[in-house]
This record gives sequence, C-alpha cells and structure tokens, in this order.
Amino acid sequence: MKPQSRSGSVQKISEHHERMEGIEIKRRKCTFMKEYIIDYTANSNLHGLKYIGEKERTKTEKLFWLLAFICSVVLCSFLIRNVWRKWNDSPVIVSFAENPTPVWQIPYPAVTVCLETKSKVSVFDFTDNYHRYNVSADRGNMTNQEIEYFEDLTLVCDDHLSNSYGRKYGNGSVSIANLKKVAPNLTEAFFGCQWKDVPMKSCENLFSPILTEEGICFTFNTLRADELFKMENLNNDYKYLEHNNKAISWNLEDGYAENTPLETYPNRGSGSGAKSGLVFLMKTRMSDLDYLCRGPVQGFKVLLHNPAELPRLTQSYFRSGLNQELVVAVKPKMMTTSSGLRPYDPERRQCYFPTERYLRFYKVYTQSNCEFECFTNYTYSRCGCVHISMPHDPEMKVCNTGSMTCVKKVQMELVVVEVESYLKKTLDSELTNEARRIAHNCKCLPACTSIEYEAEISKADYDWKDQVFKSDYVGMDDDSQCSRVAVFFKEPQFITSRRSELYGQTDFLANCGGLLGLFMGFSLLSLAEILYFLTLRLVCVLWRRRKVHGNNLPKAIDNFASENEDKVNEVY
Repeated sequence: MKPQSRSGSVQKISEHHERMEGIEIKRRKCTFMKEYIIDYTANSNLHGLKYIGEKERTKTEKLFWLLAFICSVVLCSFLIRNVWRKWNDSPVIVSFAENPTPVWQIPYPAVTVCLETKSKVSVFDFTDNYHRYNVSADRGNMTNQEIEYFEDLTLVCDDHLSNSYGRKYGNGSVSIANLKKVAPNLTEAFFGCQWKDVPMKSCENLFSPILTEEGICFTFNTLRADELFKMENLNNDYKYLEHNNKAISWNLEDGYAENTPLETYPNRGSGSGAKSGLVFLMKTRMSDLDYLCRGPVQGFKVLLHNPAELPRLTQSYFRSGLNQELVVAVKPKMMTTSSGLRPYDPERRQCYFPTERYLRFYKVYTQSNCEFECFTNYTYSRCGCVHISMPHDPEMKVCNTGSMTCVKKVQMELVVVEVESYLKKTLDSELTNEARRIAHNCKCLPACTSIEYEAEISKADYDWKDQVFKSDYVGMDDDSQCSRVAVFFKEPQFITSRRSELYGQTDFLANCGGLLGLFMGFSLLSLAEILYFLTLRLVCVLWRRRKVHGNNLPKAIDNFASENEDKVNEVY
C-alpha cells in the first residue's frame, strides 16, 4: 500500500480537528447555558427559583419547586388578565360631585315653542285646498300660488299628507317665505312675556323666529346663528335663526368666565321659583285653527334644550293645550369629565371632547347636533335632497312634497342600519356604499361636557275669560284662546355628575404589582435583574470567556496537530 503524502495527512488532521472543534463548541455552549441559568436561579430574588438551581437538591425537590413556580406564574397571569380586562373595558366611573352647583353657573334652558297651527285659515285654508289638490278636476282650478302654498305646507304637516305626484325639489328661500306668510307671526302668537318677574313690553325682546322640523317656531336663549353654525359651509338662501344676541364669555365646555356679570347672554337663572323664571302667554283664534295639517290636537309644543343645540321638536317635547296653564319646574342635569380621561380613546370613555369630533355644519359638538347632521347626510345620500329645516351646503337640493315619503322612510331606516352595523349583520342590499358609510360613521357619543334639562310638569285649566281684571286682556275676544306657560328652576342648586378614572394607569400597575408580589415576590428590581442577566451580565461573561479561549486557541491547535501527525503516518 502506497503511503499518503504529507499534505494529505495534514488535510486529514485539519478535517478531524474541525470536527472535534465543532463538538467542543457545542459542548461548551450547553455547559455555559446550564451554568448561566443556575447562576441566575441562585442569585434571583424571585421565590422558589434558588431551590431549582441548587446542586444539593434532589430531583424530586427540584421538580416540586418547578411545578410550584409554574402554578404561581399561571395563576398570577390569569388574575392580571382579569385586572387588565377591567381596566380596558370599563376605565370610567360616573360619580356625583362633592359640592352642589348653583343654577347661576349654568345657562337658563333655551325654550322653543311651536304652534300646532301651521297655516291661519283666514290666510290659507289648508283643509279646503287639500281636498282640491287631491281631486284632479278641482286641482286644475287652483292657482300656482295656492299649489305652491299647499306643497310647501306638507313639509311641516303630518307625514301622510304629502303627495308623491308633487314637486320633488323646491326653492328653500321661497318655501320659507311661503311658510311665514301663512303662519301666525311672533306678535300674533304671543300675548305677553315676563322674565324674572319683569313684564316685557314686547315678546320680541325675548323670543325670535327659528326654523325647525315643525316649521317656523320661536325660541328663547338660543345661541346666534354664527355661533352655532359654521357659516362658511352653510347655505345662505335663508336664515335658521333670526336674532343678534351675542354670547358673552360662555361656552359649553368651560361655562361662564369668572368675571361674567349676572345679566348676560345666554341668560342664566338667579334662583328658583316662578319669580326667577320665564312666563309667557300664547294666543290663537278659534277661526284660524286647522285640524288636518297636525291632527285633532291643538295648542303648542314646548321644548327645553341646551342653548348650543338646534331644537328638534319631532324627537322630544311637551304640550300646552288651549286655555290651559302649564307649569314647568326645571331640574338641570349636567355631566362633566375629568382631564385625566383625555388620553383615553373616545370609545372607551364614551364621550367626545370638543376638538375630537368634527362636524361640518356645527361649531359646537353635542350629541343632538351630531345626530341631526348625520340624519342630514344620510337623507341626502338616499333621497338626493334634504328637508328644509336641515342645515346643508349650497350644493344640496331641498326636498318638497314629492320627496317627503323618502325623507320620512329614511329616518327610521337610519336607526335600523346603525343597529345592524353595530351587530355586524348584513345590511340591506338596496343601500348604497355611501349610505352604509354614513350610517357606520355616525357614532354620535355624548359630549364630555353636556347639559340637559329635565322637567316636572303640572297642568290646570286657565279660565282667563272669567278673570276679574279683564282689562289685562285688551284685544282678546270670544274667538280668542289663551294659554299660560311658566318655566323656572325647581331648586337653587343641583348635583353635577362627573366622569373620572375608575382604574388609572397607576391603579393598574399597583394591582398588577400586588399580584406579582403576592405570588412570585416580583418587584421592579426583579425586572431590572432579569434585564441585567439578559443583557449586561450576559455580554460581560461572553466577552470574558471569548478573551480567555481566544488567546489559547492557536497553541491548542498546534499541539493537537503535532500529536496526531505521527499517528496518522504510522497508520498509513
């Protein structure tokens, strides 16, 4: 057998050396990791770990402490998960303020009044023209003005009176002018007013016309149009509000400024009782009553609302009948939110701060304003037009009688779509993607600072005709009907509700730390210790070992080669 060359022997030695070196490196790594873990368990301040790493312990003891440690970790994790869920799902608690709030710190409620009679019979007989309009032969005898009056009035009358054969779209400014011509004006609707026990020469000093879903109504203590709306985005064909009283040092979130005088705008109450409130007398004539447009119930609708809201009398109101006295004792309901909740997501705290939710047409965010704007956008997407009372931009068309069936239909449809969207069910296939998007994006949560006005109502017959001093009712006759309404704060103070943190970040960390300490003896220094063993100590140990083994490695390789070269030559 021919002996191998020296170069071949060296190659064999080199390959054998590399194989042995790989085995040695793996063995060293395993030994190093084992020794490093034992070092951590011996020095850790977590309960039970030191017994696992002690060499003197039997395998049974080590297994016992390992199982005990794992059980503690699992149980602690389960309890921490419950704490986290409570902190994440319900971080807010609503509680009562420690001190009562005097009523002069909040605005007096805005009072909006709507007459059930939308058209005076002496000006335009709606019932007679309804029958003429719905008979084709008689309709041909109606003038264009009469048709226009009738179709515009169906916008504010009961739903079933609209006619799908009429105009689908109208001119908003013309329709508003027509409604004003046939409806009682402010002077005809009010007989007298009194504010804080001071009679007013004219109710025009207190009330002003406002456009609502009920048509032309009259409001007291509502913000001015340019303070309520973003006028740059609003159509300018007609006015929604017609007064020039400017709000002084008041906004919904901060309330009145510290140095604001008692007599300001929006008006604020100075106490409780009828003498500190608003009293007004409404009048109408029996010969002008119409029982078809709004049905057989006559009188007035009254709504108390936030001065920064556009009133919606189709949603909520109380009624004052003819020849009745209505006494309204107001109980404010105010909700505030602590600044500690600002970092939270609105969905978690269930409210919006003013800068968090953009409204296209309103300057002031309230839940009612948001819902009305959402309804406006949804109506436009489904019907191609909006109701005359809805704030809209110049590009949106205004609906008329031919589109009212659609407008009334989508009002309930929007509610259903929102519920279906919340329940994640399949929406109606006939809905457009735009309508789905609008309904999904409504999410009109309450404002973080909100004011509502609850009312306790009592009624009695108002026999004004039998009053001894009939001179107080100059200008009234047997054809007249009169009603009296008194609105005042029931009590001089009220209790405010407040949203605040139930579990803040500090509380969450304290609860987690308590559980970790109870089950494992864990502390903040334990975390620092773990980070230390995973980073700084590990790097230092590896660097020291590499330095030691790195210096001796060349010498070890030479010795290994010289020892094994002769043996290889002998074999071959």
